[in-house]
Amino acid sequence: MAQHRGRRNPGVRTWFGLPGGSMTLRVAVLGIDGSGKSTLARTLPMVLAAELNLVAGAAGDEFLVFGTEQDHLAPGFHPEGFPLAARLAHVFRSLAKRFRGGAAYPYLKLAHLMFQDDAAVSIGSRYGCDVVVSDCNLILSAMGRAGNYRRGATHGGAPRARSSVDDLRAVFAFLIEGEALPEESARRLPSMSAAGAVSGAARMLGFDGVWIPDVVLFLDVDPEIALSRIRGRGARVDPHENLADMQRARETYLKALRALQTYQGATCSHVIDATDATPAEVLAKSVAALRPHVEAQRTGAPGSVLGTAEGGRRSFLNSRYLVRYLAGRWFQGAWREPLFLLGQMGRQLLREGYSAGVMRTIYDQDGSAHSLADRVFLDYPLHRAVYDRLHILQNVIETELESRLARGSRVRIFTAPSGFAYDLFGPLEAIAVRKPELMRNVELVAADLDPHSLLAGEVESRAERLRLGSFRFVVGDITARGLQQELAAGGPYDIALFVGLSSWLPKPHSLRHLRWLRANLTPDGVLFSDCFSASTYSLGGRYAGYRAQYYSPALYRCLLDYAGFDGGSACTSSGRDRLNHVLVTRRKAGGIPVGA
Repeated sequence: MAQHRGRRNPGVRTWFGLPGGSMTLRVAVLGIDGSGKSTLARTLPMVLAAELNLVAGAAGDEFLVFGTEQDHLAPGFHPEGFPLAARLAHVFRSLAKRFRGGAAYPYLKLAHLMFQDDAAVSIGSRYGCDVVVSDCNLILSAMGRAGNYRRGATHGGAPRARSSVDDLRAVFAFLIEGEALPEESARRLPSMSAAGAVSGAARMLGFDGVWIPDVVLFLDVDPEIALSRIRGRGARVDPHENLADMQRARETYLKALRALQTYQGATCSHVIDATDATPAEVLAKSVAALRPHVEAQRTGAPGSVLGTAEGGRRSFLNSRYLVRYLAGRWFQGAWREPLFLLGQMGRQLLREGYSAGVMRTIYDQDGSAHSLADRVFLDYPLHRAVYDRLHILQNVIETELESRLARGSRVRIFTAPSGFAYDLFGPLEAIAVRKPELMRNVELVAADLDPHSLLAGEVESRAERLRLGSFRFVVGDITARGLQQELAAGGPYDIALFVGLSSWLPKPHSLRHLRWLRANLTPDGVLFSDCFSASTYSLGGRYAGYRAQYYSPALYRCLLDYAGFDGGSACTSSGRDRLNHVLVTRRKAGGIPVGA
């Protein structure tokens, strides 16, 4: 990395040190309004964790940390705490939105950017991130946007004087090193008083909110296209969101990147044409741009995060679970968990984890009397979510099956992990009652690890009673290449189910399996899948040693889209607690998915 000229503030860093001497690669996603930078900054870390096998954080509208085997930070899920700077960033973001267009706006906005940058440092260090991606940067955003906020692109109807690359180099020295702006530069630049005041306060208070990113991804979008996207949102258009100001902002950003390159070398910034690119294509281009930077600083396998259990060990007898979760979240539903010991269902869960047998216990709850302890178990929000998921799946799958079978065509179905396949056999049996002759057109392949040897016999018996056209149950790991080749021989499939595993499967395996499913579906094939959002239960599971992945519906749609499905058009249904989300999507037209 090139050395900066002149006196450099020792508190300003271009990288973040981590325990053990490794570093967090700091990435800023920039672009004019309407370029998609916030969406990319939120989804790129998830894809980086899946593609490059690392821990990646996101700093923006939400603060997130994605790992390969488990996620570490999500809205409402802060197992190692939530930095004060992140809370302040949310406060000042809200204040800036409330007072946008007013005299206080630039100061509030720059304070928001400073606290967000400081939070990115804290999260990167606290959660051992290899990469942190932010949707802004105090210094570069001040360069690119301050002109519009403070003065606009014109004055008295005439264009204002344009700043040069050297002027923007002077801004780096002003904000980072505290040097005065040359008079010529000051005349061409907008007022930097707000940015100077914020950066000066940051240095005095010791905040890590003033620094230069290692890598900048600039989403280059035609301002007219960006403006049409903004208007299409239906929200109020800000005063600076006009064609002249957005054109000027784009030009200034590009000049700022050239100035940055003179500081840190030509490889520190990447301009990505996002005017006509799909979100999945922008993601793929961003991953490709960052891959060399990640590989250049990678020193070994991803490290562990403080507080995570190694080797799958689980224990509820630890201070984090008993004090921070059980006592701290007692009135948010944690009180139910100690009562699991008193009921048969709860003890089964403690013995087996969330096995197929435990799932069957939750599914078969209707029509039976339950003890008080078992009722507490069944009313646990996570278990209600699993129960609701079954009924959502049965409804949407029955509709899809009936539509396809009514055409008289053969329907090939693949489900894995199948468990007892309640979500599939329920709809098939309902259709068979009305039109049993349609069952001969159904070809079903089910796969599962079946670790307790409980599934094969029962699933085969249920399929035999339906008199399906063909049925095969395969025991094995669906992520193993050998088994995937065997399963592919039964395709291509018209319907695929990937349910109940996205939260437990490491991200690289989930992405590869989704791509495999896409490759083995017919052109009009449909995928039924699901995801879980983080909530109170997530904290208890983390402290007890469970590892899990958490996706909001929006994030999971992006992952599906990246894997080659039409994630943007996926239909989403959620249960009463909005913890589990069922998504129905179809494969995207075209060849190999981007990034594959």
